Amino acid sequence: MPLSASRSSGFGNFEIFVGGRALAFKRSKSKELLAYLVDRNGATCTNGEMLAVLWEDKPDTASLHSHLRNLIFDLSHTLEDAGVTGLLIRGRSTLALDTSKVDCDYYNFLRGSRSATNSYRGEYMTQYSWAEVTRSALRQQANVQKTASIPSYYVPPTGF
Repeated sequence: MPLSASRSSGFGNFEIFVGGRALAFKRSKSKELLAYLVDRNGATCTNGEMLAVLWEDKPDTASLHSHLRNLIFDLSHTLEDAGVTGLLIRGRSTLALDTSKVDCDYYNFLRGSRSATNSYRGEYMTQYSWAEVTRSALRQQANVQKTASIPSYYVPPTGF
């Protein structure tokens, strides 16, 4: 089934849709984990990295590792129950996303899609503090893309 990661107009908050319907998560951290994987654009994430991002203020403990395993399990089953398979790429203490299975305004923006660029309003995954780095990069790229699309004309000097 097609999966699309979308935000409200201008990107805004992260939302995930399967077959046009918002995907419901049992745990908000499961949704945040998926959002982080989308943000990483297919890059492999280690368990330590995911722990640091999802629980930035907590020390790395065995209990927290167990909680992360439960989140990954919950995320996997939520996706499978919705008919989405093969999206998560699991390794030994790592996780990644198969981006080829996601239709996403963020990915379309990175590919230079004019409609994604035009719809971007300076917001990106606004509910997650860790997304600020990407948010800032998107703003810079949007300014470059919009400036590049403004035609420039050569006006020869007069009065000679």
